[in-house]
Amino acid sequence: MKNLSKYLKEKNNDLWAIANCEHPFVKELGNGSLPLDKFQYYLKQDYIFLLNYCKVLAIAASKSSSESMMKRWVSLLNETLNSEMDLHRNFCHDFGISLSNLEKTVADSSTNNYCNFLINNAHQNSETFIAISLLPCQWGYQDIAQKFVKNNLKPKSFHKIWIESYSSNEYQDVTEWLKKYVDEIGKNSSKEEIEKYDELFQLGIKFEIGFWDSAWNSLK
Repeated sequence: MKNLSKYLKEKNNDLWAIANCEHPFVKELGNGSLPLDKFQYYLKQDYIFLLNYCKVLAIAASKSSSESMMKRWVSLLNETLNSEMDLHRNFCHDFGISLSNLEKTVADSSTNNYCNFLINNAHQNSETFIAISLLPCQWGYQDIAQKFVKNNLKPKSFHKIWIESYSSNEYQDVTEWLKKYVDEIGKNSSKEEIEKYDELFQLGIKFEIGFWDSAWNSLK
């Protein structure tokens, strides 16, 4: 199948819209009205998610089908662990979360379920399945940021800074690489494999929705 990434997104368009456009957390992040306390809750849970994301990338590297793919996964791991994590900690500090507070964060059920889903899939399946499982998050964040990047937000607000970070050229490059890799996977996949990819992609979107739900409902 050509354009597997597009197929997966369009097949799950209703869920995709909820996760990346219609969810109240996302909508208020985009229009600048999201309260700081809800965003702080999200940041702390995202810290745990990023640590587990790094573990998934490490597993992907260990299962690489070629030297070039191993280099790609290791590069992503290095960028996430040694650059994005530093940026995340600084971002948290700038918006009222101390390092000690951040490191004491306990995963809520949504974060725990999402991380377990990614790690269990990574252990049980090949790097192709790992790539599919990561696509909803990677592509979804880009989709959200690009949708809202032209909104008239306060220059130093966390809303604007978050949106600009995920609409950056660097983030877009990684997203486009992952989409193209998934498209390559699709070219040599059977109907049964594509059905499994669809199930995995759909689950990823559902976990994304749950992640937003937990942050949105955290202080009600």
